[in-house]
Amino acid sequence: MICENCNIEHDGSYGSGRFCSCKCARCFSSKAKRQEINRKVSLKLKKHPDYFCEDCGKKLFKKTITGYCSACYLTKHNKSCSAEVKAKISKANKGRPRWNIHRNQISYAERFWKKVLENNKIVFKREVTVKQADERHCYFLDFVIGNVDLEIDGNQHKDIDRIISDAKRDKYLTSLGFKVYRIAWNEINSEKGKLLMKEKIKNFLNFISLHTE
Repeated sequence: MICENCNIEHDGSYGSGRFCSCKCARCFSSKAKRQEINRKVSLKLKKHPDYFCEDCGKKLFKKTITGYCSACYLTKHNKSCSAEVKAKISKANKGRPRWNIHRNQISYAERFWKKVLENNKIVFKREVTVKQADERHCYFLDFVIGNVDLEIDGNQHKDIDRIISDAKRDKYLTSLGFKVYRIAWNEINSEKGKLLMKEKIKNFLNFISLHTE
C-alpha cells in the first residue's frame, strides 16, 4: 500500500491503511486544513478588485478611506505631500472623530481618576468648558478642583501635534488663573504599573492639598 502523505510503500498495518504512521496521518490532516484555508482565502480575494495608492501606486491590502497607503497618508504634514493629496485627506477626514470630540464619553483612565477623587472626598467638576481666545472654540477640562485643572493624558498626548497644542492650551489657561496638573496615564495591569500609579496619586494629593484655594 502507498501512504497518502509521504507516498512511501507500507504494509498497511497502521490504522485504516491510508498512512504508514501516526505522524503521516497528522501531517496529512494539517496539510488538508491549510489547503482548505488557502482555497477559501484565495476565493475571497478574487471577489474583490485590486486597490492601489492614488499617490505612489503601491498595491493596498484593502480599500482605504483616503485612497492612499499609510506612508502617503502620514506625509500629509510634510511639504513633499502634494496639495491634491492634502485636500483629499482633509475631505475624507471631515466629520470623523478627533481627540477633542466625543466629550460625552469617559475613558477608563478618567473613570479611574474620578474614583480616586471621590474616594479622597475631593470636590470636582467634570468637563468644564473654557472659551479659547478666539471666542469661537472651547477647551474641555477633564477635572476642575478649585482653580486646578487636572488632565489625564493618554498616549495621544505624546504626538508632536498634541504636545504643541497642549502647551498652547496650558499657557492660555494659566493666564486665566488655572494651575494645570497633567498626569500621564500608565497601565495598572502589572505590579510595576500599580506602584507607579500609586506614586502619581500620592504626588497629586500632596499637590492638591497645597494649591487648592
